[in-house]
Amino acid sequence: MQTIQDALTIAQDERLDTLLRTHGAGRPVLALHIGSQQDPGLRRKYWPNEDSLFVMHGTMPSPAPALLPTPFVLLMVADGMGGQGHGRVASRLAAWSLVAYMSSSLSTQQSAPASLLALLRAGIQEANRVVYERNLRQHTVMGTTMTAVLLNETTASVAHVGDSRLYRSLAPTGLVQITRDHSLVAALVEAGIIAPDDIYTYPQRNQLYRSLGQKATVEVETATLALAAGDILLVCSDGLWAMVRNQQIATILTTPMPTPTDTAHALIQAALAGGGEDNVSAIVAQVSQV
Repeated sequence: MQTIQDALTIAQDERLDTLLRTHGAGRPVLALHIGSQQDPGLRRKYWPNEDSLFVMHGTMPSPAPALLPTPFVLLMVADGMGGQGHGRVASRLAAWSLVAYMSSSLSTQQSAPASLLALLRAGIQEANRVVYERNLRQHTVMGTTMTAVLLNETTASVAHVGDSRLYRSLAPTGLVQITRDHSLVAALVEAGIIAPDDIYTYPQRNQLYRSLGQKATVEVETATLALAAGDILLVCSDGLWAMVRNQQIATILTTPMPTPTDTAHALIQAALAGGGEDNVSAIVAQVSQV
């Protein structure tokens, strides 16, 4: 398994041919191709980057002792807030906490999807605790979003707080936003008070009602997805989706490119062309059948 340092420092390197094996004859074996990119953006080019991302892969024990260990992949994007460099501290502190928790737990955890989802939720609770207690000790008000995806066999377990996002693209459905933004503007859209497109221009569009570090515990939104060949997953910060509309994101994700790193790079460039008002992070994971 990668070390925590590896996971945080080489996350932009491409991961090729990570196999998500399944148990049982005749069931598909999926391959995962991953690429990621970050950019500080144009307006915040000379400020501390408040985004953190990582891609970690390893193995966990199989439910049957005679079987080989089961591969897993963990994807995460966190977008910090707090000013004066506190946002960077918050997102990295949360990322380190989640990586440490998951690294320790997955080395002994078996691969039942329900237990993995609970484990991921607990990992984000641990990250929240660490940031919250740092705030108490240092009298700060820093916080961070976190969107994490644990891929194992043919299941993606998702845990999420804030307004970073997970998208899924798969024909014929097209692009679907899997996570729900925990923001004021998203709540106003759900209530029918503003139109969906107003989220890009509303004066308080950056205000969150839920993030890590605010309280001793946090409500973590979770979901599970059944993976299939042809799936494309995108985990990103709001520095991407606030600058690039969903239709353009869908077009870039489905445009053939040599590697998923190239796709992530194209998404980042689109965000910069759209204004680059914030730090931008993107992880692209493409699922294929072996």
